[in-house]
Amino acid sequence: MKKSHFHHAANACLENGKRLLNDAEMLEYEDPPATAFALVIIAQEEFAKSFLLTLVHKDIIQWNKFILRAAHDHKCKQLLVMVMDFLNPSWDDFMTRDDAWYSDRVNGLLPSLVADALNIFRHEKIGRWEIKNWFWEDPPVYEPKVKKVANGFIDKWKQDQLYIGIGKDGTIEPRRLVTNTQFEEEKERANRLSSVVKAMLEEECKERFDYKLVFDAFQALFKRINSGIDITP
Repeated sequence: MKKSHFHHAANACLENGKRLLNDAEMLEYEDPPATAFALVIIAQEEFAKSFLLTLVHKDIIQWNKFILRAAHDHKCKQLLVMVMDFLNPSWDDFMTRDDAWYSDRVNGLLPSLVADALNIFRHEKIGRWEIKNWFWEDPPVYEPKVKKVANGFIDKWKQDQLYIGIGKDGTIEPRRLVTNTQFEEEKERANRLSSVVKAMLEEECKERFDYKLVFDAFQALFKRINSGIDITP
């Protein structure tokens, strides 16, 4: 399997995400900006897919049927968005970083939201595809925000902008619509995610410590899969 395939695919997903963002901007003056919001979330998922493919291209993780499945899974991609958000945070998030935050980085510690997103992605998603019917002897306690994403909160919110839900009794199910502020927040996030992938593809992140922390975490989490087990697609 040629590594150039993954580089090409990652670039294609990056460009498609940008196209979706442009399409969303054409619809942002809807009230509410429902379709535009859905397109922005899909663009974020495309950037997350590009991120995953770039990890394969860089030999940080290996391609297999579970990584392929994760690339198709909306919740997996939305968990990766949380990791990418850490690599290129909003200005407000950046300004809240204090001495303890930097001390944790020096000690190789990721923020709990990021660590939990990675652990759920690896163990609760891919791990349960890899080995069915396993269970935790001592179940971990994950951050509530990450659990909501893993359980489909973002995906349901996205679908609410596009579909009318019908309940078992034939009635219309409640929908959660978005505000212009929420749309702008997610559009800004999508642009930051795009920059994360661009930096990785163009080798602009080699000296960035946060990227190394995340890459090391992926390698540690996927060490068993990367050790040569035959699980190719």
